[in-house]
Amino acid sequence: MTTANEISFIISQKGKKMLNINNFIFKLNKTTSTTKYYRCEDSRCTVTARTDLQDTLLNIKGDHCHPPEPEEIQIRTFKQVVKTRAISESTPIPQIYDEAAVRMDLSTLLIAALPSQRELS
Repeated sequence: MTTANEISFIISQKGKKMLNINNFIFKLNKTTSTTKYYRCEDSRCTVTARTDLQDTLLNIKGDHCHPPEPEEIQIRTFKQVVKTRAISESTPIPQIYDEAAVRMDLSTLLIAALPSQRELS
């Protein structure tokens, strides 16, 4: 039985592109002339993924030893949105923070887990 893999990319705190496959985060491990190799971000997990240079998913090997973390991905996306807007706009950071929280329609539980405005600046 095959299932469609939902893939996207998020940016790490260090500005690196990370692969999101079905709410599991993968970090880039190696790049060759034709392929990018990714590894699950959880150091205990042995799942790997490959994409071509145009970021088309080629395959995934292994089974994760942990559950997916959609909340973590939403938090990272929120941080990315706030930081990008803060760099490119002159809008005050608290206003950007509040607008992003409303726009992303985050749950109350997720809002409690977000970093504070001070932690983002």
